[in-house]
Amino acid sequence: MIEKIAKKIEKHGDIFLTIDEKERFYLTKFPSSFGVVVITSDSDGFLFTDKRYLEAAQKKIKKFTVLEWKSFEHLKEIFGNKKVIVDGERVTLKQFSEIEKHFETTTVNGFLKEFRVVKTEEEIYAITRAVAIAEQSLKDVLHLLKPGITEYQFRKELVNRMFYYGSEESFETIVASGKGSSIPHWKTSQKEIKDGDVVIVDFGSIFGGYLSDITRTFLIGNVSYELKKIYDTVLEAQLKGMEAAKSGMPCREVDKIVRNFISKKGYGDHFIHGTGHGIGVEIHEAPTLSLRSNEILKKNCVVTVEPGIYIPELGGVRIEDDVLVGEDGGYSLVTLQK
Repeated sequence: MIEKIAKKIEKHGDIFLTIDEKERFYLTKFPSSFGVVVITSDSDGFLFTDKRYLEAAQKKIKKFTVLEWKSFEHLKEIFGNKKVIVDGERVTLKQFSEIEKHFETTTVNGFLKEFRVVKTEEEIYAITRAVAIAEQSLKDVLHLLKPGITEYQFRKELVNRMFYYGSEESFETIVASGKGSSIPHWKTSQKEIKDGDVVIVDFGSIFGGYLSDITRTFLIGNVSYELKKIYDTVLEAQLKGMEAAKSGMPCREVDKIVRNFISKKGYGDHFIHGTGHGIGVEIHEAPTLSLRSNEILKKNCVVTVEPGIYIPELGGVRIEDDVLVGEDGGYSLVTLQK
């Protein structure tokens, strides 16, 4: 991978530098709250970090030279008068100003995007394991999802199972019941789940720094005919979206297929977000499945397919799988029943 990055570096400058925590982890597979990664056009990789991480990083990281961080002046002494590339979307103004004081600097937004978007076998394995942990955690506590339990209580039980399996939640788990389910990013509350509620559970786990993102919607007790109809519509739309998620397909076309189906069923105005997004070391990364996207799906991208219908004062339904893009369509990494 470093060799491919080095070839891109040659087109824009001499070295690529990132301070961003997620991109630092993507490159080194070493988690830390501070560090500076430098990759040269000669395919040499360096991680500069402080004494809190130095020993552990030197033992774990094999493909990067690990050195103690001192200052940007120290970097200048090591690399000399080099043209430095930074991702303008992943650097603060203060950080950029400091780099610019010592190096000729250029910005290339989304510099690592083309490398991150297609997953390696190791990355696909990690995401698959993160999915499996999340699935098993939900299965373990699903019997608790019934009238009388609060949203918070169910979230706590679900997240505790993730910890039991050596993981944690990949983002703040959403448990949205009743009328709250019509708000896509509902804040889990002390609201008690009741008979007739729709309950959206949006959750995920972490394995080896890679994340999963799954949503299931549950119909509790005697749910209205309208909500059942909405559920069936979302499910069919999601299956169509996964089928369309194949290599070479424009992302906007996947969204269009899903959106057009929902519109034909009469709910177009109530599908209020994109169809999906990439997932990896971040919960939202490229590519984006939306009408505004200019991206093309490639084999071994991992994306979410998550249509939803949300009707204020009634409720909402969302169904989401993590999907591996293949030559002939998408393959769901999620085995949970829908």
